Amino acid sequence: MSKKRIAICGFNLESNRFAPTCSRQDFEENMYFRGAEIDKQARAEYPSIHLGICGFYDIMDEQLGGPTGWEPVPALVIGSTPAGPVEEGFFTEFLAELRAELEAGGKVDGVYICEHGGACATHTHDPDGDVFRLVREVVGPDVPVIATLDLHANVSDEMMAATDLMIGYRTNPHVDLYERGCEAAKAMLEMFGGVKTASYKVRLPLVAPSVTQLTAEGHPYGDLIRLGQSKLDESVMNVTCLSGFAFCDTPKNGMTVIVTTRGNEADAREVATDLAEAAWADRHRYVPKMMTLAEATALARAVGDDPARDTVLFADPADNPGGGGRGNTTYILKSFIEAGVTGCTLAVFFDPAAVRAAHKAGVGANIDITLNAEEENEFSGKLDVSAEVLHLSDGIFVGNHGMVEGKTTDLGATAVLKIGGIKLVCITKRTQCLSPDYLSAFGIDPNGERCIVVKSRGHFRAGFAHMFPPERIVEIDVPGLTSPNLANFDWKYIERPFFPVDGERATWDRSKA
Repeated sequence: MSKKRIAICGFNLESNRFAPTCSRQDFEENMYFRGAEIDKQARAEYPSIHLGICGFYDIMDEQLGGPTGWEPVPALVIGSTPAGPVEEGFFTEFLAELRAELEAGGKVDGVYICEHGGACATHTHDPDGDVFRLVREVVGPDVPVIATLDLHANVSDEMMAATDLMIGYRTNPHVDLYERGCEAAKAMLEMFGGVKTASYKVRLPLVAPSVTQLTAEGHPYGDLIRLGQSKLDESVMNVTCLSGFAFCDTPKNGMTVIVTTRGNEADAREVATDLAEAAWADRHRYVPKMMTLAEATALARAVGDDPARDTVLFADPADNPGGGGRGNTTYILKSFIEAGVTGCTLAVFFDPAAVRAAHKAGVGANIDITLNAEEENEFSGKLDVSAEVLHLSDGIFVGNHGMVEGKTTDLGATAVLKIGGIKLVCITKRTQCLSPDYLSAFGIDPNGERCIVVKSRGHFRAGFAHMFPPERIVEIDVPGLTSPNLANFDWKYIERPFFPVDGERATWDRSKA
């Protein structure tokens, strides 16, 4: 096999239609790598780039004899913390930059696109489709194009048409990014060997609330993914079951099954339709069950008062920065403060103004501040507090657990404030809490807390699994930009009716798949 030249690129954004728009700054403070920077990150000990790219590189190095056997042609890989629709002006600039980088790279034998797949833009429902179409236009119809996707991707016909294979994550929390990059590399090697792919897609009128999309045993989405993997054989190359991302609010929303075979279109269609039928039959399991704020507050108070009780992890899925939430609503914090909850840490809380005030005052100072003093979102209410500054940091650490294990994480300048019996970890780069590292990196012993509150939908579970079994994790029902109560939102573009919001008015007919 002659030395293969493979272009590397990617656009990673999960868009919440109801959140503030996403700009260049959001990408540049998170992930914006060009050319040689991609190579350097892909082979770094503690990378900051998407781990799928690391997996892709490792397999190519292993199978093709290292850099002497293949030539990466790194173009442009960018990513933002989930936010609102990407701004048209910036996205247009990105596409132009991507085209220029790909064209400058010259003729290639393959393309790996490391994509999220759940974006929308201020001017289009399908920026991911625009990226894929551009790549295909540049490299031509005969070059293998393989993409990895977050399982919250919403897939369009254009995305299907522009790629030979799309590979979705299989885990939620997402702990298989590296493995899916490896899978993409192995599939590309098959295609270099002459394999031609055939894919078929089925989308259901099922828009699963975020907290129902876990993939552990006993969860419907996990059951579907495992059923899909049981279909792999000599014909079926890949089965991808995408739960989708509701808050993107596009016509392409809905749980989607994509089956890719080694050239057999009939097999792809049959397997995809069978899996879609199984998912639809299981739809009633995708209804969230959460605890009221009053009940959660009483439980937190009881756990704090009685050291004999088991510790509890509370999740605020309605304010999940991993889904476009602002990460700073105060419903839970205010209720816990008023109830006198003790032995509690809330991590993490996005409030740059509070962090600046704490850094100015210094460790040990007592300050009176207004949380969310500079925030204007309707859910991010202001809250006056008196606090002691416990800890200050630049916010950079290497994680040890869950999705940040072995990865450099940067939360920006941070401050730990003590408000009554509650410690509040304040950050300046909006993100969700993924593991106890988000406490221990800032002087807090996670094992010493009676309860922990995280602003996250579900990714935290991978990081905290060694501390909290599922029965000691409580999801609280409060308002927010990412509330699992989908009936709370004014949907404009999702095709209606859909389950569970429209109940049994939502129907699906296998014969029309």
